[in-house]
Amino acid sequence: MIKVYIKMFVRSFFLQALWNFERMQNIGFVYILKPFLDKVYLDEKSKQEALMRHIGYFNTHPYMANLLFAIVANLEKGKSENKENFLDISVIKNQMAGPLAAIGDPLFFGSLRPLVACFSILVMLLFMKFLDQNFQEYAIFVPIIFIVGYNVFHIVSRCWLMFIGFKFGQDSFSVISNTKTLMPIIKYAVFIVTAVTLFVYLLIFKSSPISNLFFGIKENDLALYIIAFLFSIIFSRLGVVFLLYSIIIICSLVSYLRI
Repeated sequence: MIKVYIKMFVRSFFLQALWNFERMQNIGFVYILKPFLDKVYLDEKSKQEALMRHIGYFNTHPYMANLLFAIVANLEKGKSENKENFLDISVIKNQMAGPLAAIGDPLFFGSLRPLVACFSILVMLLFMKFLDQNFQEYAIFVPIIFIVGYNVFHIVSRCWLMFIGFKFGQDSFSVISNTKTLMPIIKYAVFIVTAVTLFVYLLIFKSSPISNLFFGIKENDLALYIIAFLFSIIFSRLGVVFLLYSIIIICSLVSYLRI
């Protein structure tokens, strides 16, 4: 079965390869589950019935879906062995899809992605501060660090979710419920990393026009740090996305207007 699990994990990256407006991710779900169904259903008719069960509407967060693949695979295995009196597996699947999407969207897209993006910029600025002042030579590190860092997190998460799904089945939700505590932690980490990134930026470019945004202070680094920190705290109450785009827009305007 290890080969089947690996095949399902690899196929999980193609969940959205054939997205459609009528039934969303249904074809991708069947594609991922098919190797497992081929293994547990030896009778061709039973296999076709299992495939048809999952051809209906399905939509959830693509990273969290690995948990659901494993849970449904366990249910299908039990059904093939007639171990339990099962409810409709497709109903159970769709009931779980919504809560998983509600966890995955703010965790990965709303919190983790901005955190890794800010960290990537911070690393590039540290390169400039301690190694060289030439921005162009180190700018390429920003997308590289982001792509590598973000994908390490999300691929490990996919693997972990599939593992606990196979191990705990429907009880997996009690395990992943603890991930809710990660969201505020990651959220505040975004604020801290953003503030530090702004501090380092001002430390490097404190004589540039953007320094005038902070009341013309150029030499008093501590004052700049305090102002930048208060700026991040004030905007943090309005959300991570608002904070991120506010900084981008303000810096762009200041640069354009040469204030």
